[in-house]
Amino acid sequence: MEIVRAASMGFCFGVRDAIEVVRELGESGTPVYTLGAIVHNPQVAEELEGINVHVIDSLDEAPEGAVVAITAHGAPPDFEEVAERRGFKVVDTTCPLVTRIQKTAYDLVQQRYSVIVYGDAQHKEVRGIVGWTGGKATVMKKLEDLEGWEPTRRVALIAQSTSNVQLFIEVAKELVGRMVARGVEIRVINTICKPTKERQRAVRDLARQVDLVLAVGGVQSANTRKLVQAAEEEGARAYQVQRVEDLQSEWLRGIERVGITAGASTPDWVVDQVEARIRDVAADHSRVLTPA
Repeated sequence: MEIVRAASMGFCFGVRDAIEVVRELGESGTPVYTLGAIVHNPQVAEELEGINVHVIDSLDEAPEGAVVAITAHGAPPDFEEVAERRGFKVVDTTCPLVTRIQKTAYDLVQQRYSVIVYGDAQHKEVRGIVGWTGGKATVMKKLEDLEGWEPTRRVALIAQSTSNVQLFIEVAKELVGRMVARGVEIRVINTICKPTKERQRAVRDLARQVDLVLAVGGVQSANTRKLVQAAEEEGARAYQVQRVEDLQSEWLRGIERVGITAGASTPDWVVDQVEARIRDVAADHSRVLTPA
């Protein structure tokens, strides 16, 4: 069995930098409390927990005067002010590319655009972006989500940084047609981040060369799910693998070429574990098929 890795995969600079900031603090003996996981990868969260970096669901769970970190996904603009007013020290590890989307959303509202965010309304990044519009943005995954929504004379469409590029383009084209037909001015700003675009392009190329694609990443990782989706759109069988134990041997039965990709918050060592397991399973299959 041949194993092929995607040309672009794994850690992006925003994730790497966020992890390094809290790791340095934790290793120096300063407990850090992150409002939600610093990145959506359980292995990273477990590693950081061992060096005093703790995940909390609300500020009420952090001790008085503690260091609280804004995660790589960002937060609404008032979070830092609220936290500092309550006596916490705030460390901001928001990915710079997410910060750029937040600023774009803010500026569009100031210019009196009705802002639409293409993405998952429950995702932390999207909630933060909506916060930067003062809660005025509308979130959608599909055009049907806009039923009953009335635009102003100016509309702007932006995207969650980890969105599926092809689906965003399709939605944007149809939305532009609808708005133009109504005489509404519309701007489309592709705010999907460069690492996401590169990884989706690479997995599409990979999917056309292999029999099976395995995307390694946490089940909460939006960008990993989009890699599976992109591979499937190219006609490949594709599965998401959070931990090496999730790999099912029957997936590999009869497979000659398997492709591996990984989400932006997946460490290399997790990918290495999955690849090693694939080789073990392939060897087991070979022994079964080879007569004694």
